[in-house]
Amino acid sequence: MDTEVLIVGAGPTGLVLALWLARLGIRIRIIDKSAEPGTTSRALAVQTRTLELYRQLGIADEVVEAGLVFSAANLWARGRRAAHLDLRSLGAGRSPFPYGLIYPQDEHERFLIARLEELDVHVERKTELIDFEETDGRILARLPGSTCQAAFLAGCDGAHSTVREMLEISFPGGTYEHLFYVADVEANGPLMDRELHVSIDESDFAAIFPLEKEGRARLIGTIRPEAEKEGENLGWNDVSKGLLQRLRVDVRRVNWFSTYHVHHRVAARFRHGRVFLVGDAAHVHSPVGGQGMNTGIGDAVNLAWKLAA
Repeated sequence: MDTEVLIVGAGPTGLVLALWLARLGIRIRIIDKSAEPGTTSRALAVQTRTLELYRQLGIADEVVEAGLVFSAANLWARGRRAAHLDLRSLGAGRSPFPYGLIYPQDEHERFLIARLEELDVHVERKTELIDFEETDGRILARLPGSTCQAAFLAGCDGAHSTVREMLEISFPGGTYEHLFYVADVEANGPLMDRELHVSIDESDFAAIFPLEKEGRARLIGTIRPEAEKEGENLGWNDVSKGLLQRLRVDVRRVNWFSTYHVHHRVAARFRHGRVFLVGDAAHVHSPVGGQGMNTGIGDAVNLAWKLAA
């Protein structure tokens, strides 16, 4: 047998699964069809539970040192602060990490890749899973120009999972109506204070996540309904800005902008024989607060110790 576990997908979920298994002495291969790791920030927030899991690997302190700690969250309604949450006091005595951490996904992935390489495990880039079959108590996977025999296969290949599609596992759910935007900006205003701010009005929404550099933030909100109907080449001019104006957030420059719909889907099952679906391949929901990345990392840790048992 070529390897014990073949991991398809080298995002945070696949990388953490690979790292945990390698630390447990399990032989692995991790492949990804992309030529290089991601180059945009995407998921920002590393949640407390993820840091607790990283502590077991001995890497939590390095991650915290590399990121930006924020210890307060604020809830706003109709332009007024409705609540202030001191995360440190809420988490004191419950976790060694009673705070939120901002650590952009591209930096996070590079960190995990470096930890894997210290164990002589390397992501095999430009390597796509063509197909696979389970036979005689093993997985036989076909890759470009070669085959791979493994005891198990883990599909960590995202919401459009090739592994899930090959298994013909349904992915029921739906899509929420509104079109949202995400933007990394340079801005001024009283809310640019390195705390988390979330504002909900009757027909609008905005979230402000601090970024490491002073005066920079990740904004999440909604696209104007009339612009949403046009649906193409949307940009900062198509954003619903009324709420930001009431919060006195003055955006000077937009460094990155994207739009997305929020989906909620769960695979009909997470396992088929010796094949497992992990992270977004198994479930998708709102990405706000890094929920997708953090739940995927939790999936990876939960599966790793079971495969190693």
